Amino acid sequence: MKLNFKVGASLMTGVERLAATLGYEISDGGITVTAAQGDRIGVSLKDGAAVIYYRDKAQFFRGLGILTEKAKSADSVHITEDGFFTTLSTMVDASRCAVPTVGSVKKLLDYLAIMGYNMMMLYTEDVLELEGRPYFGYMRGRYSVAELREIDDYAYEYGIEVIPCLECYGHMEKYLNWGEAAKIKDTDKVMLAREEETFKFVEQLIATASSAFRSKRIHLGMDEAWDMGRGKFLDKHGYVPPFEIFNEYMERLIAITDKYGLKPMIWSDMYFRVQNDSNAYYREDIIIPESTKKLIPKNLDLVFWHYGEGPGCDDFMLKKHNDLGRKVIYAGGSWSWIGHFPEHNYTVESCDFSLNACRNNNVREAMLTLWFNDNAECDLFANLYPLSYFAERCYDADATDEKFKARFEACTGGNYDLFYKMSYYHDDFRKNKAYSSFHSRFAGKALFWQDVLSGLYDSRLFSDPMSEHYADCAEAFRGKAELDRWGYLYEYAYRVFDYLAEKCYIAERLVPSYKAKDKNALASLCRERLPALKEKTVAVHKTHKAVWYNTNKSLGWQNMDVRYGGVACRCDTAMELIGDYLDGRADRVEELDEPRLYKSYRGFIHYSGIATVNLKT
Repeated sequence: MKLNFKVGASLMTGVERLAATLGYEISDGGITVTAAQGDRIGVSLKDGAAVIYYRDKAQFFRGLGILTEKAKSADSVHITEDGFFTTLSTMVDASRCAVPTVGSVKKLLDYLAIMGYNMMMLYTEDVLELEGRPYFGYMRGRYSVAELREIDDYAYEYGIEVIPCLECYGHMEKYLNWGEAAKIKDTDKVMLAREEETFKFVEQLIATASSAFRSKRIHLGMDEAWDMGRGKFLDKHGYVPPFEIFNEYMERLIAITDKYGLKPMIWSDMYFRVQNDSNAYYREDIIIPESTKKLIPKNLDLVFWHYGEGPGCDDFMLKKHNDLGRKVIYAGGSWSWIGHFPEHNYTVESCDFSLNACRNNNVREAMLTLWFNDNAECDLFANLYPLSYFAERCYDADATDEKFKARFEACTGGNYDLFYKMSYYHDDFRKNKAYSSFHSRFAGKALFWQDVLSGLYDSRLFSDPMSEHYADCAEAFRGKAELDRWGYLYEYAYRVFDYLAEKCYIAERLVPSYKAKDKNALASLCRERLPALKEKTVAVHKTHKAVWYNTNKSLGWQNMDVRYGGVACRCDTAMELIGDYLDGRADRVEELDEPRLYKSYRGFIHYSGIATVNLKT
């Protein structure tokens, strides 16, 4: 497709970047493209002349994506899009051992521009170089200020505002683990309030992070500070009510952001948790008293985060937030932190009711968070599906599934059906199961990492076998490595499903065969299936490593080597112990004698070189 651009110079850098991705040729012939900035968002095409209407610069590139999609099959186009949301944002977690390279962040920004995002946050707990603090982000793949500036410069050409997203109180366990941080440590996760050294450190963090970006907005974190005041603080000051500590701390933070001319935001949960004994966030009976409202800094934006657990709370929670008299930002989640692939079904369900609640409560800034938990098995680009869905729902409240599929494939060049089927890692959603709780639908990670001999989740598989499901999924991805630009993800999915099929097959039969003293079945499992499982462990390990190095910095992968190596080693041990039993050298296999008790998929047991469990969930 040839496009003849008659647009301002400020748009042409992005136009040139996206030519290969969107499949057009910049030419003196073909469709003439002009741009019109104003209140309208949309595209028109008639008689070989196209106009892209945009409010913010990023929306021009969304319009460019729509034009290239529609012009392939239509000579006339007239589209006006919803302009309800003023900010469409995503937050990328770079703090769960996987730190995306600068090149990967740039690549993501290309797709965000095509989808119409005008803001991106990088969540960096300690993965940022701080002068004079060598242990801050040590061995964690931290960014330099120069790298962050390169990202900001790249995003600027698309009109995407990049905002630093920090933690300025809790969630600092990675740094507080080091002796260098002893003076600012309250507990293992929370920094020490009422300590001048703490605020010297926090000011350095805020000043350094904000210096890398054009934006004057900054996210200070402040969420889930469960144990503030309960460690060294308690020894120094005695018991002080947590909310008193929190408010004192916020005053100091706001003084710092004021000093640097910054506009701060924080996760809002602590203002709600301190109002009840259960430390709950999403409760309709929580009442924020006027005395508390007055303590919230007037220039502070509040981010209401809700990722879908307990659907239905968004409406009353947004009302409660609006009643606080501060700007409110909604943050949903892509469910990328729950294993090797996101769970798209849950993201879609939660996005639908949450974005409708935003519209009903006049909340005009919306964010989709991409948290990566527990060593980040999930690749950044596996989240293009939820990112695309979120964008379409923000620009069109009534978007149909057919429209979403077309937009996803036009924006990403990926196969809609294959990206969706990655969700089958978690469960077989084709069966329309009634899930007793939202945790019960997330089987994949628990089954992937469970031990082949101790099998903590075997009882689940006895009543609900999954091996055939995973084998079927493996077939869906087999041979798709050359299908399109995302073939490496399809190959990754194939290897993951192929491994899970083998592992579940063994788990469904191993203990029953042992209990029944069926030595023929045991021999087959020991001498055929367990060696096959080890081979598939090696194969998925190799493929996962290639995916990681395609997207992330090297540091962090060591934990996955430990995990996969552990699984392969346990295959050897299982073959040895069962072989001894079969050949009469042992009269039992202790692990198989143990009864298989029920265990929830929540709080799974995993292999890890570093203890990073259940963060940001």
